[in-house]
Amino acid sequence: MGVISLETVMSYWLKMHRSLTGDVVVAVCDSELVGLKLRVRDGYEVFVSPDFYMGRMVDWEGVKSAIEGATIINLLGNDVVSRAISDGLVCESACIEVGGIKHVQLFR
Repeated sequence: MGVISLETVMSYWLKMHRSLTGDVVVAVCDSELVGLKLRVRDGYEVFVSPDFYMGRMVDWEGVKSAIEGATIINLLGNDVVSRAISDGLVCESACIEVGGIKHVQLFR
């Protein structure tokens, strides 16, 4: 039996948005997070909105390709953020956790 790489298994929801000012916003999250409510402090929750993240399913190469043309990047998920850090696309110090899930926003 062959070895299965994590890269071939993981998939992400990716949606591109255009702002009124012309910015290209790329929103990406680990596929299993869409539709969940992430509990944060003091009883507040953050909803992982399908409207914001569900455009198309992509692999890591698709994420990297979309990020290249973005002016604003929103990444949510332990896997997608960890990969972005590993590939040098994101500084670990720019990351926060929302309900125990890694999150980063970049503005270029």
